[in-house]
Amino acid sequence: MRPSLLFRNRGVEIFSLRLLICAVTLIALPALAANSVSLVWNTSVGVNVAGYKIYYGVASQIYTNAVDVGNVTSATITGLSGNTTYYFAATSYDNNGVESGFSNEAILTVLPPMAPTLTSTSHVNGQFAINVSGVTNECVVQASANLVDWVSVQTNTSPFTFVDPNASQFSQRFYRTYYMP
Repeated sequence: MRPSLLFRNRGVEIFSLRLLICAVTLIALPALAANSVSLVWNTSVGVNVAGYKIYYGVASQIYTNAVDVGNVTSATITGLSGNTTYYFAATSYDNNGVESGFSNEAILTVLPPMAPTLTSTSHVNGQFAINVSGVTNECVVQASANLVDWVSVQTNTSPFTFVDPNASQFSQRFYRTYYMP
């Protein structure tokens, strides 16, 4: 019986393949933090298994990172870059440190974070207010009178409400946000 390896990032990308080593099933849980993947697996049916290693990199079968997770059945790989495809494989090892061969490879593409969301809340006494939400990173609010020249007017951690007390000084004013990773 060969178990399956399943990776998921924010519930968007799912890849499945069979492990050829140590009868371990790895499952990636939805990312708990930005740019991370959580793995859970069943204990190996092999004898004398002392622990597991997860290998990964940005090119197929070229693993530039290794994480010795010990003799546990879960791990979280953090520090993954957005908009990047990663290739993962697993091994088991015994008490002498002898590792099994690599499992088949699983592929995960870390998606970039969602863009911040702007919603208008009020326009009273020459002030304009908008709610910024949708991400939990720092966001920069920029304003422009011509959609060409943009000026940063506030940096804050989302969600927050931005109030522009200078809105009445312009015949028209446009707003945009971007997140700071």
